Amino acid sequence: MKPTPLLLRLLVASSAVSAPLLAQTPLFSDGTAFGGSMVFSEGLNPLANAARTAAAPAGYYLSFVDGDQRAENNKSLLASAASASPATAPGILGQLADAPWAQRTRAYGFSAIKNSAFLALTREELNGLMDYPDSTGLNPTLTGTRATVDRLSVGGGGKAQDGLSGGFSVRFERWDWGTQSQPYNSFTSPQFANAEAMLGDSTTTDRTLAMGLDGGLIFDLAQGVRLGLTGTQLNPKNLWGVDMKPQFRAGLQIDLGAQTQVALESDINSAERMPFPVKQQTASASVRYAINPAAVVLLGGEQKKIDGASVTRFGASLQIRTASLLLVFGFQAGQSDPMKSATVGFL
Repeated sequence: MKPTPLLLRLLVASSAVSAPLLAQTPLFSDGTAFGGSMVFSEGLNPLANAARTAAAPAGYYLSFVDGDQRAENNKSLLASAASASPATAPGILGQLADAPWAQRTRAYGFSAIKNSAFLALTREELNGLMDYPDSTGLNPTLTGTRATVDRLSVGGGGKAQDGLSGGFSVRFERWDWGTQSQPYNSFTSPQFANAEAMLGDSTTTDRTLAMGLDGGLIFDLAQGVRLGLTGTQLNPKNLWGVDMKPQFRAGLQIDLGAQTQVALESDINSAERMPFPVKQQTASASVRYAINPAAVVLLGGEQKKIDGASVTRFGASLQIRTASLLLVFGFQAGQSDPMKSATVGFL
């Protein structure tokens, strides 16, 4: 697939004027949560840069992702709020207002890749908790959301002229949604005692169909130096109050010899993404090291900011490849219930 010069110019121009974050589930153990990159992905994740599809070996892939991401100390503060007395509640609630969010993610996926094109079937289950303080800060409301999406993605990418690569993908989605709220009264106890149950709730009440358009570019600036741009949800949509506008991310990748690559990437500014109706933003740095042709290690750090509350996490993944099999295991440290992933590819 060779994008036309006009399409490439349009995508570059749009990135200069509209640039919210890229926040995506690290399906197929591919992405910043597990030490990798979204702009310079391994080409496995259908939600990452489609221009990188050619980097993935042709084959059939299965994926599983599970775990939590939270603002710093969110879990312990929720537990403290559940048993707080009227005397201690204000201090605990003030700290919780600075660490208001938690998200639990579970995802499954199947992908087929051939001739720099892919077809993927994925399911994501996103459970979120958000603390919304009132004007006094003493009686906030804890809101839990459940968003699931079954998705068919098709797309691909390839090399164009002058060291330029491009790719596009289309997503056909079925979303299910549910929400529940629990007000906090600082004069009664216990409070927020079922917070963890809300985070694990599987109830949905609404459903809708949607479509998404994504694109990405890679520029070879010099030998061993590349600049990347990705854009997702190029067609804006609003689902149950979550205003999802076009998202863009920029990244720089540098080769340090034949075995090592370093990547830096960041959302240019913030935007809303499921399951929270608040703005998010992410930045990351990663190192890719090829131990030998059969083993690759990815190491990286990721800073995520949701509604002004940030958290930094570190991730790693290990790829083991044979002539007919690819195994990938990913892990993100720094969580009470850390994210983890496994991918198997039949080449």
